[in-house]
Amino acid sequence: MPQLTLKLSRNIDASLIDFDDFFYKVHEALCVVPSLDVSTAHSGVIQEEYSYIGLGHPTATKVYLELCWIESQERVAIRSALGKVLLNIIEETIVPIVEAQGLLCIPRVRIANLGLLNDGYFIASK
Repeated sequence: MPQLTLKLSRNIDASLIDFDDFFYKVHEALCVVPSLDVSTAHSGVIQEEYSYIGLGHPTATKVYLELCWIESQERVAIRSALGKVLLNIIEETIVPIVEAQGLLCIPRVRIANLGLLNDGYFIASK
């Protein structure tokens, strides 16, 4: 059950972003991940009211995608390539919209390990 969270700073007009298209492309990219059931992915967007971007530049933004999954050797082997694919999706779908608003956008992607089921990561039974 992968979890995807896209975090945006408050100075981005999120109403201009097609999140359905964005997450569709992300989910398609995840289809190549070994033993990953994309249909169980939890995806969402958080627009942070209080984001501070380093140096306090007034047009700087935060566009940060975090993928959390339970790691395996096969997943670790493709993590770097997948990170580049996810970054490319952001650069094609979100960055142009943010830059059209007169804002600076340097997106980031993080792929993190959730740990082991029942040992640091717990899922409700219902």
